[in-house]
Amino acid sequence: MHHIVATNFTELSQDQLLFILQRRNHPEVRRWMAHPEPIAVQDHLAYCASLKDRPETLLLYVSYDGAPACVLSYQAHDATWQEIDDSGCYGFDPAPCSTAIVSQLLRLKLAALKGIKKVKIKVLSSNEMALFACQYYHGYQISGCDEKYTQLELSLPEPGTVYQTKLEAQLAKLHATLELKL
Repeated sequence: MHHIVATNFTELSQDQLLFILQRRNHPEVRRWMAHPEPIAVQDHLAYCASLKDRPETLLLYVSYDGAPACVLSYQAHDATWQEIDDSGCYGFDPAPCSTAIVSQLLRLKLAALKGIKKVKIKVLSSNEMALFACQYYHGYQISGCDEKYTQLELSLPEPGTVYQTKLEAQLAKLHATLELKL
């Protein structure tokens, strides 16, 4: 049985946050970010500390069977969590599992817990693999484009119990458990 753990950044140690920063500053990760410059240690730690006072922002460190897998970020429209204005994902290299699958599982879990109705994301238009994955694996639809980004949306109109049932079915297929530490 595989074990997936998603831990809120507010619950992580400084060593864990510095490990994440090391990966986040990797050139292959930075090249797909809105701001490709490396992040300073002090700025990263200050941002992570500020998350305790920002209920509309959720960053999750995900491990798979104890190995670092990815980081998922969610920015809700407001504290009700009915609508996600932006979300993101970056995997660790090498990731022990598919970040597309893990992000799908966490989206189902959050939809069940928080009653999310709509998710919006922005993807660099040049990141063809991410655009493909968002549409093919996750069902996002393109809602707009500008010179740099493609905006995508996903409606989640079903009640939370439906998403919990879907999550349990997916976990059973993967022979996995999911633990969410908020």
